[in-house]
This record gives sequence, C-alpha cells and structure tokens, in this order.
Amino acid sequence: MENSDLKTIKYVPPISKDEKSQQFIPENDDVCETWYLRYTVLTGLFLIIFGGTTIGWFSPALIKLHSNNTEENPIGRPITTFETSQLLGISGMVSLIGALLLPKLADYIGRKNVLFITGITMLMSIVGVAFGKSIIIIITFESCVNIGFMAVLAVMPMYLAEICDNNNRAKYGCLMPVCLPVGQLYTFFIGSIFSYKMFTLLTAVPLVVFLLLFGLAPETPVYHLTKKRDNECRMTLKKLRSNKSAEQLEKDFNHIRESVEEAKKNKQNNFLKLFKRKEGRIGLMLSLLPIIIQFFSGVPVIMPLLAPLFQGSGSSVSGHTISIAVGAVKIAIFTVPFFLVERTGRKPLLIISAIGAGISVAVLGYYFYLKSVNSPLITKLHWVPLVFVILFVGTYAIGLGPIPISIMSELFLSDLRSTANALTTIITNTVLTIYISAFPFLLEILGIHWCMWIFSGTCFIGAIMIHVILPETRGKSVLEIQEILRNY
Repeated sequence: MENSDLKTIKYVPPISKDEKSQQFIPENDDVCETWYLRYTVLTGLFLIIFGGTTIGWFSPALIKLHSNNTEENPIGRPITTFETSQLLGISGMVSLIGALLLPKLADYIGRKNVLFITGITMLMSIVGVAFGKSIIIIITFESCVNIGFMAVLAVMPMYLAEICDNNNRAKYGCLMPVCLPVGQLYTFFIGSIFSYKMFTLLTAVPLVVFLLLFGLAPETPVYHLTKKRDNECRMTLKKLRSNKSAEQLEKDFNHIRESVEEAKKNKQNNFLKLFKRKEGRIGLMLSLLPIIIQFFSGVPVIMPLLAPLFQGSGSSVSGHTISIAVGAVKIAIFTVPFFLVERTGRKPLLIISAIGAGISVAVLGYYFYLKSVNSPLITKLHWVPLVFVILFVGTYAIGLGPIPISIMSELFLSDLRSTANALTTIITNTVLTIYISAFPFLLEILGIHWCMWIFSGTCFIGAIMIHVILPETRGKSVLEIQEILRNY
C-alpha cells in the first residue's frame, strides 16, 4: 500500500571535524535543540522571573502598607486609597518610558546590552524600594523598577525570537509567561514570612542570578547582521545551532540575511514605515488584540491585589494562602503551552483560555454579589473563591497568559520589531495604567462583583474576536507571516 506522506531522509555528518564526536543527523531536521541555546534562554528568563516578583510584590506589600503595625509598615501608618492608587498608577504610567526608549536603544547597542544594563538599574532601584521610609520614595524607586520591567517585556521577546529558529520560536517564547508566575509564587511565599524590607530585598535574588550568568549569552544573529557583522552572525549561529550541518547553518544565515535585507528596503522612519505598510498596520492590530484581551481579563489587577481582595472575602482561606495556591497553579499550567503550542497552534489555545477565564471570573462575580447582599448562601460557598480563582488562573495560563507575547514578536520584520514592540507596549500599558489606577475607586463605587462581570464579558468578546480576526502563524517563517499579512 502506497503512502504519499512518506519521504526519503538523507543523513549527513555535523559540522564538527572531530572524528570522535561524529554523529550523523538528518539533513532535513531543522529542529534546533542545543545545550547552549537552552542555557541562553533559561539564563535570560531569570530576568522574567524577577519581573514576576515585581508584579507579585504589590500583593504582600499592600497588606503591610495598610497595617497599623509600625514594625510591619515602614511608613508608620496605613496608606490611604488615594496613595494606593498612586502606587499602582504612577509606577505604571512612568514605566512607559522604558517601553518607549529602551527597545529602540536595542537597535543601536544590541539586545543583550540593553537587557544587562536594565538589570543593573533595577537591582539598584529595588534596594531603594526596600529602604524607603515614605510613600513618595517607595513610589519613585518602584517606578524605576517598572521602567526597567517594561523595557524587558519589550526587548526579551525580540531577543528570544532572534536566537531561536522557526520550529522552536513560539515554544521558547511561551516560557516567558511561565516565568512570571514563578516569580509571583516566590514573592507570595517570602511576603508571608519576612518583614517588608527583607522580603523586598529577597525579590532581587533572580535578578542577581541573571546578572551573574547572562554574560556568557550571545548577542542575537539578527543584530549582528544588521550591523554587517557576517562573521559574528555565523559564529553565533554555529554556537546556538551546533547540531546542524554546515549546509543547514548556511541556509539559516541566508534566511536571516533575506529578512534583514527585506527590512532595509525603502528605508525611512520606522514609525512611518510601520503604518505605511499594510503588513505593519495589520501586524500592529493583531498584536494588540490578544494583549488587550489579556489585560482586560482582570489578571493585571487581580494578581497584584490578590491577598488584599480575598483577605475579606468571607473565604475560610486567608488571602496569603490563596496567593500561594494560585502561584503554584500558574507555574504548573503555564508549562502546558510550551508542549502544545507548536502542535495545536495559537488560536485554539487562546479561544479555550478566554472562554474558561470568562466563566470562572463570572462565578467569582456572583460570589461577591451574594456577599454584598449578605446572602445566607455565602456560608455554604466559602470554598468558591479559592476554587474559582485557581480555575480562572489555570484557564488563563493555557493561552491568554503565555501566547500574546510570543505572537507580538512573530508579526514584524527585524527593522520594525523593536518599534512595533515599543508602540504596542506603550498603547497597552497606557490603557492598563488608567484602569489599574481607577480600580481601587471602582471597587468602592461599583463593588467587586461588577468589576468581575466586566472582566468576564471582555473574555467572552475576546474569544469571538480571536476566532474571527487572528490568523494562525504556527510553523511559518517571518517572511511567510509577512505574506499572510499583506494578503490579509
């Protein structure tokens, strides 16, 4: 019986000339899985783990800053609702500086250098947050930390996309959001044990590890080629993809060169070019879609305020315990897309995630509504907050959490990638900062139940929009994706 799917695979020796290390590999095998690539990716991801501690810091910190205990509260008094809004809002708004300037700086001094300099700056800032004795000082240094974190969120996807090949680009890109809940869980755990000063200093441990190890990581092949460093590009490719033959490496080099040359055509201001090209406009719209849905699912306000929100929810479980449980679940489930995204594609995971998150947060809204009207049912439903927060985070983690960042770096050529990432980050974080700042007041005006129902509606609408609008990019090269956007 004939099988039209069968094909001949030719095996060739690798590029190593050491006879003792000869091991034949399939010529058509384009999968790049080397120890140096894994080291580079995992080392860089310590910076994302620190980003998770930055997000999670607010949850235990706000409990301590609202405390009357002067040993727990460095300010010496409980902070007001207005000061809480300032802490959440100002640091978020100022962080747009990092999203606007530092990604462009990566085009001039390199992706690796920007990440390293940002890491040093954030380390000094976190020390300032730890030793701050007034809300103004804490807001100032926390704003510096957030400036760096926004830069990392814009530059790291670019870095990972440019050191990986087509077959593992999305897989390793999905590791970024996996690392965020690792940092959050670490922060929730130490925040429930240590004093404000000590736990704030301990949040910098992943950052210190990054600074110690990232020096051995390479600059990206794409950046080398944009600076006409052909030899450096080839050497970096050889180190990152040492399991490939010389012919395969040359093919990869030519593919990168084609994408760089394509990016340099009709050279002009990148912001103008982004909007002048159809693929730039469509790419920007499509990159914004899943990120906006991700933000308005409620996670950006639920996670930083997890412990304070659920401390008085009527649940038999404390806010700190819920925070730790949620952090553990996020870590476990955020790894799912790493194994599935190249098999199932981006769209199915995003749609399932949005629907599941919408259902979970709608039930949470109903629980808080019953509590607001003092329903007798609330005594029988004390388990609802823990169960449905975990379900919410679990369904969020299989799609809405990890995939939008990966998609953002797939949709643009190398010359527009930093500009598009910066612009996308600015737009989304401007919207995010406004509603994070307003959230403490909305809680007082509308009640938490209406806030939860708004998040739920966003998730359901988002699932429909993803199904209708977003194209699938699984297994496609950057040039193939550009062709899809041109014909969109």
